[in-house]
Amino acid sequence: MNLIIASANYVGEIFTDHGLRFMQLNIPGSGKNATPVPIYVLPNRAGGESFDVFTVGCQILISGRIYPNRNDYRMYVVPTQPLQVVPKELVVNQVDLSGGVGFIREKKKEDLFAYTLMCSAPNQQLLGHSYRDSLGFQIESWADDAKRLESLLYVGRQMSLCGNLRFNTWTAQDGTQRSIYQVRVRASQYSVFGKNKPKIEVDGDEPVLPAVTEPPTNTSQPVRVIAGSAPPAGKGGGGVAEDDLIPF
Repeated sequence: MNLIIASANYVGEIFTDHGLRFMQLNIPGSGKNATPVPIYVLPNRAGGESFDVFTVGCQILISGRIYPNRNDYRMYVVPTQPLQVVPKELVVNQVDLSGGVGFIREKKKEDLFAYTLMCSAPNQQLLGHSYRDSLGFQIESWADDAKRLESLLYVGRQMSLCGNLRFNTWTAQDGTQRSIYQVRVRASQYSVFGKNKPKIEVDGDEPVLPAVTEPPTNTSQPVRVIAGSAPPAGKGGGGVAEDDLIPF
């Protein structure tokens, strides 16, 4: 499952290098100094009249499937319902995901637990996505939810969650500007499935959890390098240090 419903500001039309036409919408950021979240809408029948109908600057309510793209590092949305003009005061930013844990990140803050969730989704030929592929979403949880999920999750465990989409930008150690999409888990809005992680007794001490084996690094969502900067690892150039992947 890879669903989103959000109210966003219509920025205008964009074209890819292959001549494909999309709508750019910006979801307002939340919190202090939050960055607006750019999403790119693929017009289809479910979305109704998408082009030449909406005025730049209007607020649009969109509901659809969300696809992070590894080629251009954008977040695309394929509508599942007609787009609607709504008041600017309406604030909606909800992402519903279901899949398996693909990677658990090194803990860098005591109250933060971050990991990658791999989700299945229908084919989208224009986006180069096959149902055989998995979509990688970067997930972050904080405070009590971070502690709870850290004790419950391991690589391969299935779960569903509700969160909001965020867009983080920062300056890497090499001075390049980087950005990444993340989903922040909403308080207590998640479920896990399957067996809990087994515990191992060690010489009569308290039970400890076995170490988690990290999966191949190509399961995580890519980090975008803003135009004019060096490319990320695997795309040529010098590569990205681990500490540059997330702004923590």
